[in-house]
Amino acid sequence: MLPPQAALHGQFVGLGRNGQVWSTTKTERQVLLRTTHGWQNATLPVAPAAGDSVAVHGDTVVAVGFQAGNMVIQSSPDLGRTWSTKAVRSAQASAPADIVMSPGTGRFVAGALAQGGSGVIHGPTPALVGDRATDVRDITIPGDTRDAGWAGNTLLAPGAGIGGGGSHMYRSGDSGATWTDLTKTITGAEPTDQGVSLDTPYFSPVISLGDGTAVVLEETITNAGVSAKALRFAQDGTWTEVASFLVAGDFGGGPGGVTATAYGTDAIIVPGIDGTTFQVVAMDGTVSTITAVGLPVAPNGLSLSFQDASNGLAQVTVSGCANDKTNCASTTTIYATTDGGRSWSGV
Repeated sequence: MLPPQAALHGQFVGLGRNGQVWSTTKTERQVLLRTTHGWQNATLPVAPAAGDSVAVHGDTVVAVGFQAGNMVIQSSPDLGRTWSTKAVRSAQASAPADIVMSPGTGRFVAGALAQGGSGVIHGPTPALVGDRATDVRDITIPGDTRDAGWAGNTLLAPGAGIGGGGSHMYRSGDSGATWTDLTKTITGAEPTDQGVSLDTPYFSPVISLGDGTAVVLEETITNAGVSAKALRFAQDGTWTEVASFLVAGDFGGGPGGVTATAYGTDAIIVPGIDGTTFQVVAMDGTVSTITAVGLPVAPNGLSLSFQDASNGLAQVTVSGCANDKTNCASTTTIYATTDGGRSWSGV
């Protein structure tokens, strides 16, 4: 489903790994949403925060923003025609924030993103969990809210991470009231909280699938690239390893190099580092490779989002310099695919 022509030009664009896409439009409170009914415009009571701060589940829209020093949870059951809001005290007057909804139940977790420099071990951080804006309570996430996700009503979160990976994996069956550390059960070893080496396994952000399950990648940096195991979490919080694969390349910079997003209801898609190939990891254990054309570079981080196994968007930035490192410039472009990632064009 292509966005309206030029609709994403010059706006803030948020792409979520669980299929979410939104952008600001005419004012900071007006947003364009990708929904199952097509692209819809909505006006929020409070401007959404920077980050992956707007989520859609069916006709329900939930967003997080800041107003008068408070964080505001906003919920609409009818794609933005009516709203409920709840203001909660926040340690920050404004900040990038994320909200993650369960595709299976509509339950959400939201919070401001942890702030810290390179090499900082993240977590725990305060967050909010609820079913709608009027039913919200405080919890603590072991890592960053943006890395958490849902398998049904089971809340999952990597934590104690450096940069973009979590060296521990946690599960909560009571929406964040209590947490169980699954790390040793999954990897067979208990990592230390200090001095994590580059060859220590770490866990990627949680990808919630449309069938109510979730996928977490257990990743290990090797000389050949990142060796990944796809762990599928059922709605009761149990998990199985369904596939393993390699993302080839130089990841010497540390954890957080692999980008992955939902791909339909029962698969994920992982771009290679050159932008010309993608690997599709299905929950039946099949791993297949797609050759892509049209992308100048690979998307990374929260810059790739598929609505289903056909329609996807990618935000890529191309940088270059002329005349021996002078006149440098960067250009960011949104690309779309309607054939599952095989061909891309700018929108």
